[in-house]
Amino acid sequence: MIIVNAKFYIKEDKKSQFLKEVEGLISASKKDEGCLEYSLYESTDNQLEFVMIENWESQEAIEKHNTNPLLLAFAKNLSTYSSKKPVLQIAETK
Repeated sequence: MIIVNAKFYIKEDKKSQFLKEVEGLISASKKDEGCLEYSLYESTDNQLEFVMIENWESQEAIEKHNTNPLLLAFAKNLSTYSSKKPVLQIAETK
């Protein structure tokens, strides 16, 4: 299993737009083949920081997901929502 954690830092005035767009992405991504989990969590310390936790069966499933039109649109729009660059961490269970 491959685990992807993406930490997002969102501008206060863009939070509702970010959440609306990411909601559609999450819903669609959970239907992607090989997706085991795809959830967004809000920090308890800072309501403008979020982490997306994704669990995938394989690298191939991630690569297919990376062509999802909603993910591509989200990635394109992310700079309008973000106060700084997202942090991405990828790990694999053995």
